[in-house]
Amino acid sequence: MKHLVFGLWTLTLIAFFSSCKKDATQKDNNTSVIGTWELRDISGGMMPGSIKFAPGNGNILKLSSTDYGIYKSNQLIKSGTYKIVADTTVEQNVCLIIKDGEFTNRIDYSDTTSIKIFFQLDGSKLVFQSGCYAVDGGHSEVYGKIAAAGMKD
Repeated sequence: MKHLVFGLWTLTLIAFFSSCKKDATQKDNNTSVIGTWELRDISGGMMPGSIKFAPGNGNILKLSSTDYGIYKSNQLIKSGTYKIVADTTVEQNVCLIIKDGEFTNRIDYSDTTSIKIFFQLDGSKLVFQSGCYAVDGGHSEVYGKIAAAGMKD
C-alpha cells in the first residue's frame, strides 16, 4: 500500500513539474521573437515557388518586448506596438493541414485589423503564415535573426 501511495504521489509531482516546464517554455517562445530579423524568403498567393533574399537586403523586422518596426531597403516604413496571442486556429485561417503544436501563436499588430498572422520559431528563423492558401491568398515569410533588438523596451 505504501508503494502505491508513493507511486501516485511521484506521478503527481512529475505531472506538476512537467506542466510548469511547459508554461516556462511557452513564455520563452513568446519573448524569443525579440530581436532584429531580416527577410530571407517569401512565397504564396498565385506566385509559383518562392523568392529568396540574400543577407543585407535591408528588409528588416525589429521586435522589442512591445514595439515593432518594419524596414524596406533599410528605411522605416511602419512602426507601432504588438502583442503575442496564443491561437490554435491556424488550420482554419490558412486553409492548410499544420503539424500538431506548430504555429500556435500569432502576432497582433495594434494598428491593423488585417488577417491573422501566425508564427513559428525554427532555430534562428522566424516563419510567418497568413491568409488562406485555398483561395490563392496564403502567404509565408521567413526571416533570419541578425541581432538583438535595438528598440526601446
